[in-house]
Amino acid sequence: MIFIGFRTWLVALCLFLSVSATAEVTVDTQSLRLRFSEQGGLRQAEACFPACDVDHAQTKLLSSGQKGMLVFQTVPDNELRFERSHQNEQTILNWFDSSGRVVGTWTIPDQGWMLTYRSPHSTSLTLYSGEDFRPAPSSGFGYLLEQTRYLIFDEDDVETIGLDEAEEITRTSNGWLGFRNRFWTVMLNPQTQFSILPKTGETVLDAQLDLRQMDNRTDFDLYLGPIEPSALSSAASKLESLMYSGLWFWLRWICQALYFLLKGIFMLIPNWGLAVMALSVTVGVLMRPLSKIADRLQDQVHEIDARLAPTLAAIKKEYKGAEQSEKIIAMYKAESVHPLYSLKSLAGVFVVIPVFIGAFDMLAENIHLSGESFLWIADLSHPDAFMQLPFHLPFFGGYLNLLPFIMTGFSFVASKMHSHPAMDAAQQRKHSRNLVLMSLGFLILFYTFPAGMVLYWTTNNLISVIKTLWKKYKLRV
Repeated sequence: MIFIGFRTWLVALCLFLSVSATAEVTVDTQSLRLRFSEQGGLRQAEACFPACDVDHAQTKLLSSGQKGMLVFQTVPDNELRFERSHQNEQTILNWFDSSGRVVGTWTIPDQGWMLTYRSPHSTSLTLYSGEDFRPAPSSGFGYLLEQTRYLIFDEDDVETIGLDEAEEITRTSNGWLGFRNRFWTVMLNPQTQFSILPKTGETVLDAQLDLRQMDNRTDFDLYLGPIEPSALSSAASKLESLMYSGLWFWLRWICQALYFLLKGIFMLIPNWGLAVMALSVTVGVLMRPLSKIADRLQDQVHEIDARLAPTLAAIKKEYKGAEQSEKIIAMYKAESVHPLYSLKSLAGVFVVIPVFIGAFDMLAENIHLSGESFLWIADLSHPDAFMQLPFHLPFFGGYLNLLPFIMTGFSFVASKMHSHPAMDAAQQRKHSRNLVLMSLGFLILFYTFPAGMVLYWTTNNLISVIKTLWKKYKLRV
């Protein structure tokens, strides 16, 4: 009797385990690994780029929390029946209630990162991210790149909301909405209007979007994948607005142009580190006509400074206050020089800064650099971490990053070599001092930035040294 009772219990346990095992539904495609709950919600999603079956594929667990990823808050029937089919290169998952009516349908393509859900019932739902979606630990200004944030589309604009916002935020939308980190995103596009409540606060670590359906149906598209132009555009053209969404439209154009330029260079030089360096050289060549104009304006400023320096020094020595100002203005008038002539020297900055910002953002959001090594750099999307320190420095972190020092070294060399015939010794010292201070500022700014970005600027500084050496050689010849 004891044996029979034990056997009956064992059979019941096996049946229970088999039911539990089939309660969740898994779907693996070329781009996604998905796990659905018995109620039709999305329990877990892992995305791959460029595909799950290629060597060195990048993968990201978009949600792994106990709550799941997409949870339906109201389900018409607690005992649902499930059916699975495959047709037209799509997996179709149907859930039926006890009366045989369809409760919800997921359509999952064999390739791509876009899913669709259709239900004849109205329901509220919640989107969650998980611990694996949290930003990588970072220090200094690099922390600004590594943040999870909410995104809400409003026609052509994209509103960005930080998880640490102190005030409660509510929105109403029938456009794309969701959350992202640096390289990956979860975006939902409702076919009807939703009210949106993103969870925010100083202690919030993971995204949570509560969505209340404002219609009698629940239909939406769901993108689970990389923030990469071709992936986004193949899913939905509007999703391309995710790229560089915090910039003005004309800066986004610069970012996009630099992205495709870098991608084209990589096709010729299949190494991302060398491609970034080649990009810096190529941009320098393409901008050469503008740079020559900026250099000429800078030379004019130096010449005017040198011509006015003796008179200006005498005025400052002999006069004070309002009388000094009057004498200086009279000097400008006599020399036919506009008082704001020195602003000409900013022309070079106006030329360089937009391209610098474009390269900065393009390299920061470039998923192709993630996990790519170059020389001693293990990952171009993170600081080069040349050597671990036995201590942790506030702001600078626990690693010695070598590349920012190489970048600064080239900048120092360029500043010491830079001179102009019109500048006297005092002006030369002042100019060199300003360049050195600027170099130190860039060292602090770039020290915790990803190595790919620092490599681009290091190459740019190296080009400056080579150009200065070439100018000096031509003058001697």
